[in-house]
Amino acid sequence: MMDLASANWRDWYRFRHREECFRSGAAYEEYIAKVLGHFHDDFLNPFPTGTFGDGGCDGIAEAGSIAYACYGQRPGRNAEEELAKKVRPDFDRAYGVWATFSTWRIVTNAPVGPKASAVFVDLQQTHHAHPLRPLKIRHFGTDKLWTDMVSKLDVDVLDELFPGVPGAANVELQDLIPLLDKLGTESPSPDAAGTIQPVPPDKMEFNELPESSRVAFNSGRLLAPRINEWYAGASDPALYDAHGERFRALYRDIRAVTTQPAEILERLYVALAGSLTYERWHCNVAGFHDPPDETPCGG
Repeated sequence: MMDLASANWRDWYRFRHREECFRSGAAYEEYIAKVLGHFHDDFLNPFPTGTFGDGGCDGIAEAGSIAYACYGQRPGRNAEEELAKKVRPDFDRAYGVWATFSTWRIVTNAPVGPKASAVFVDLQQTHHAHPLRPLKIRHFGTDKLWTDMVSKLDVDVLDELFPGVPGAANVELQDLIPLLDKLGTESPSPDAAGTIQPVPPDKMEFNELPESSRVAFNSGRLLAPRINEWYAGASDPALYDAHGERFRALYRDIRAVTTQPAEILERLYVALAGSLTYERWHCNVAGFHDPPDETPCGG
């Protein structure tokens, strides 16, 4: 099994998981099938055959006791409406074909609004205390999928799901490991959300960042007070500037290979083991650009 130099590098896996969950349709559903295949050692994904189809089941596991349905939202459609219409037919078909399951799970990246929630509640009330066949009916969204399944996989399995994970031999800022450990063991400051401004939306739009990266950057801003505290206590007063220059050099090297914003970010995460921070984005240390007429950080 591969060793990680810092436990905080697991954040890189979570970043990649959320990227996969931003995919749509079949691409998302293929990712889910891979996750379930690793999580359950007896997972089966029935192949549709003739008029029987897949029996209303996108996966069966734990000796037939758990049945899965999966739905990846489609671009340009009302995802919540489609999910609400899909849940009951998928459940009814699986219920009629697979008599062994006692837990039914639907895994989806579609929003669960009031219509879909009403369907879930109705199914739960109908089946959770059924005298002959009581069932657990559960919804797995992006965060629950990470918490209950993906985060529990071994590191070598995560590396197979997300190729390119940073290892000790690839770390270009080894002296950031104490900072990563600090961020991984302390809670964010409760006042950070009010004192650290979000990354301007027009800046992220100008740099064509995917939605998943925008969420990650605005979550990462809560770490800024602890990052500043760590640099202030460093024995080398020039460490902040030295790291800034090395970030810029790394960005220039990556930019020479690709100009795609999402790929640039992924390469930065790989090279730095997930240590790219809100502060380095917002102050241009990593090299991303301000839209025209925006005052640079510190200007």
